[in-house]
Amino acid sequence: MSQDEAARTPDTPAPGGATPPPAPEPVDERPRPQFGEYAPPGWTWTPPEETRHEAAAPAAAAPAVSGAAAAAAPTAAGRAVHPTDRAWTIALLAFGVLGVIYNSFSLAILPDSVVRSAQLSAAMLGMDAPTSFTPGPAVPALIAIGIALQLALWVGALLWSRARMRAGLIAWWVPLIAGVAAFIVVTIIGMLVFASDPVFFSELTTPRQ
Repeated sequence: MSQDEAARTPDTPAPGGATPPPAPEPVDERPRPQFGEYAPPGWTWTPPEETRHEAAAPAAAAPAVSGAAAAAAPTAAGRAVHPTDRAWTIALLAFGVLGVIYNSFSLAILPDSVVRSAQLSAAMLGMDAPTSFTPGPAVPALIAIGIALQLALWVGALLWSRARMRAGLIAWWVPLIAGVAAFIVVTIIGMLVFASDPVFFSELTTPRQ
């Protein structure tokens, strides 16, 4: 081979006008993409400036939210601590159990103890007391309603007090209000039982000369 033939490039036509065949293109063995075409080799995508700022905003907000939650936790924990209120609430609820038992028993024996109670009251006031009492037909139902209301008031006070203590709120006044309501119920039921006997009620409320 001469120096001229060795120096001849593939694109240089050979003597006699013959052109060598072009080199085959490289075959892309990657799978064909579903949409569009592959980017040329060496190309990289850089997100716009606005997109980078939007992506960084949630990441910056997360520590702030966590810090706010951590700051609120001691406040909530401090608000939920009421040892004195808790002790008074439990004591009043326990006392309320005794009140329910006493009031229910008093209502149950009320028809039998009406005359004796009236005599004791009259003796203290220096008055004449009725000597007989005939309960009306509605007395058993009134007594049952009174006992049921005693139990309902105590259970309601227990549930409400527990809910307020769990929420960190003052609860001692709940059983106290329930106790006052229970006393009012007993008084009303007692008056209705007395009034079931018109003669007895008239002698009890009418002063004698």
